[in-house]
Amino acid sequence: MSTKEQSATLLRLNKQEQVKALQAVGFADITENSRASEFPNRIKWATGLLDMRVACNRISDNSKWYFTREEWNSLTPANKLKFIRRGLCIRAHSQSFVIAAQECYAADLSSSFYWGGLGKTIDGLSAKMLGKMYTCFTGKEDTRLILDALKGTNSNGVEGAPAAEAAVAYKAFTLDGDGLEDDTEWFLPSSGQMMIMYRYRDQINEMLRAFWSSDSMLLTDKYYWTSTYYDTTNAWTCNLNTGHMTVQNKNTSLLHVRATAEDKPIKNSEFMTD
Repeated sequence: MSTKEQSATLLRLNKQEQVKALQAVGFADITENSRASEFPNRIKWATGLLDMRVACNRISDNSKWYFTREEWNSLTPANKLKFIRRGLCIRAHSQSFVIAAQECYAADLSSSFYWGGLGKTIDGLSAKMLGKMYTCFTGKEDTRLILDALKGTNSNGVEGAPAAEAAVAYKAFTLDGDGLEDDTEWFLPSSGQMMIMYRYRDQINEMLRAFWSSDSMLLTDKYYWTSTYYDTTNAWTCNLNTGHMTVQNKNTSLLHVRATAEDKPIKNSEFMTD
């Protein structure tokens, strides 16, 4: 075998190992056919914060768009009016999800909810003990299991699953109010997603303030429900100011809800013009 062939073989084997490593941390879309030039960003994404972008919907066709702070600021006022901001997309620790720009509110404008389902077993949800809940990123799936299991139930006076219901009912914009209907599948974030929000809370707040020009959107010193199950009595909660994770009684604790949504931001493919 020539030196050139040996080098090619070593490069191929090295790429195969890199692909296996990236797939092991959650990048199922990475294959041996992927460009090796993608790998440095994926490694950065796997080990920490890759980036944050404002997640928008284009009014003309309801398509999803993503802008860095610099890209958004470079748009003309006329181009900015072509979009409705949906939330803030964060890519960190192999995860990609959109954080709602506002907390969830009930019809009576209250902003705190019960988790619900005290004493009830939820099929499909496994108890997450201390440690395991840090790597739980199944918020969307868990929210659906919670809703299906608790629909129409009454647990000691608490009907259904108020926190999960508030998350899925969240709308960043509506047809009546904004001329466009938000079709995003919002859900109650898992404990792992909530920990990412805490870990990058300062950067998230900086971006929320930059894109919405208001402090009312910021992540604050409150306890928020997660979709992560502890046992039939308790669920995991997180204080986004301190990062304190603790379990709370599902039917006696009135806590806050910040909806999240799965999203895979891609490079905007069209050049914006007036």
